[in-house]
Amino acid sequence: MENKQPSTKGIIIFSSIILAIIAILSIINFSINQTLSWSLYPIGALLMIWATFAPTDLPKYRLLGSFIGFSFSIFPFLYLVATLSGDGKWFWPLAVPLALSLIVMLGIFFFLFLQLKNKWYTVGAGLFLFGVVLNYMVGEIVTRYLDDHNIQAEIYNRATVYSFLLASILFALIGFNRRPK
Repeated sequence: MENKQPSTKGIIIFSSIILAIIAILSIINFSINQTLSWSLYPIGALLMIWATFAPTDLPKYRLLGSFIGFSFSIFPFLYLVATLSGDGKWFWPLAVPLALSLIVMLGIFFFLFLQLKNKWYTVGAGLFLFGVVLNYMVGEIVTRYLDDHNIQAEIYNRATVYSFLLASILFALIGFNRRPK
């Protein structure tokens, strides 16, 4: 007879591997520099990976747990990178809006993924959300950041936005044609 209770074996193994890698990175960095410096970048990334993928061991809330773990871990990781890089002035005007845009798009896609029964619609929605909406938002946020800092640059994302828009329309049309009659 099969046991229906959730097993904690996977999360214990995953957590042990993450902790072992963190320990190795810390030992190497401390033995070379007598401080923790460069190792904090991968350690922060490993903690974010753990927060994102550890909930996949939860039997009922895999996707939701991963989404929540990612949503709560991305901001401390970006703050860590901003602080360690020396010039963390970009954290609030650039990193936070970009991360919030990604989280909103992931949340909308997560909802649509659970609601849409047609895989073609789901793919089309993903292409539209990430390739069109998020791509456009990222371009606008980066352009505004560059303008605020008097940096002359242009963000060319029209071709990718139009390409993803066309692809999302094609997938929606395929889904429309393949729907149950």
